[in-house]
This record gives sequence, structure tokens and C-alpha cells, in this order.
Amino acid sequence: MNPALRLIRLYPAAFRQRWGADLELEVQHAGRAAWANLAVSVAGMWLRPAIWPVDSPVQRRQRMATMAVVLAAACWFLTHAAMELDAPRSLAGAHTWPMNACAIVMMLGLVLVVPRPRPTLDAALTLLHRAACGFAVPAILTAVVTAAVQTGAYTAAPALLRPILLICWWTALALGAIQSCRIVASLGAATAVPPSPARLRLGLWCLAAAGTLPGLILLGTSVSSEQPHLLSAASGASLLVLSPAFVGTLRDLRRLSSGG
Repeated sequence: MNPALRLIRLYPAAFRQRWGADLELEVQHAGRAAWANLAVSVAGMWLRPAIWPVDSPVQRRQRMATMAVVLAAACWFLTHAAMELDAPRSLAGAHTWPMNACAIVMMLGLVLVVPRPRPTLDAALTLLHRAACGFAVPAILTAVVTAAVQTGAYTAAPALLRPILLICWWTALALGAIQSCRIVASLGAATAVPPSPARLRLGLWCLAAAGTLPGLILLGTSVSSEQPHLLSAASGASLLVLSPAFVGTLRDLRRLSSGG
């Protein structure tokens, strides 16, 4: 298959259904010169769900809430990895009150943007079923590693087993974050109600702050230390790249609300 057509398939389904055919014709005329711009456009489109074709404003808010949860999960994982893997050795500032405050602000932002479950028995059973299926593997891995640490088995384990337990721990964290995003993305109108515009705006501002400030702290502390720490520097830089997407969604939401 033509690489350009493969890139077009990476666009959101709503975008492809509305403009996919026209985009294919445009790319065929432009040739290989358009491939780089196409790749950038795909990434940018996934970060701007507010401008996707929609059937209703409710659907638009659901998509923006899902995007916010996905970015927040990525920011949380990057911050957690830097704090747990790099901070104990070098980044004393990573566990100070500003980082703890950012974690609280991120939780507040998530509470604001996550769709509210409908108060019905069917909605509750659906959410419980999806949570049980989605978090089963992460929960088992977490229980195994926690039991190994609490019983002292991790300390007494052979050298080859300890890396396996560490891999299980970080796999559990990554899978937990991924499954949280998938569950939010799967919520339909019968199961949950998307956040109101006011809640969504406030939540996005909280998440933008909770992603930007840790990025600045991690990057600044790592660079200013006597020996650079690549994991913290990379995590901080990644946070500063991801966080502006929250602000971009806020601009799109404001423009759509004003009819611009």
C-alpha cells in the first residue's frame, strides 16, 4: 500500500469519513513531497478533537474529555517514572511540595474532565464490567509485586528475578493508564454524561498546569545538577511538549463557543 494512504488511515475515523476521499486525491497529486506534512497533520489532528466532525456538541465534549484523559495519563506516567527511577539518586527537588501539589491539581483536573456516570443500574453494571475486564491484568501484576516486596521475597530473590518483578511493576502501571483511557473512550451516551463546557475548561486548565510545572521542575533540576540525568531531562522535555495540547484544546473550545 502507498505510504501516503497508510498515513491517511491514521487520521481519526470521523475525519476520514468526512474528508478522506478528498485528502487521498490531494495527496496523489502532491506526491512524496506531501508525506512529511501529512504525518505532522495526523499527529496534530489527534491532539485537536474539538475540530473533528461531530453530530452534536455532546459528542465533541466527549472526545475532548477522552483526549484530556489520555494526555493526563501520559503526563502522570512520565512524571512517575522520573520521580521513582531518577529522583532517589539525584533529584531531591522531585519529591518536594510543588510536585505533590501538581499531583493534587492533576487529580482535580481529571475529576473535572472525566464523564460523569449516569445514575442507573445498567450504567453501573457496564462500568463495573469494563473496569473488571480492563484492570484485571494490572491488578494481578501489582498484587504479585506488592506481595513480593511485603514478604521480603524481592530482597531474597535471585538477581535474575528482580528485573522481572520490576518489569511487572512498570507494566502494571502502563497497562493501568492505558486501560483507564480505553474505558473513558468507550463510554457512550447511555453510560455517562460528558463534562459541561465550564467543567471542561477548568479541568483543562488544571491539567495544563499539572503537566507544565512538573516538566519545568524535572528539566530544570536535572540540567542544573552536577551530572545530567537523561531520564528526568527526557521526561521533563516530554511534559513540556504534551502540555500545550491542553491549552490548544481550550482555544478550540473557546473559538467554537463564540461561533468563530
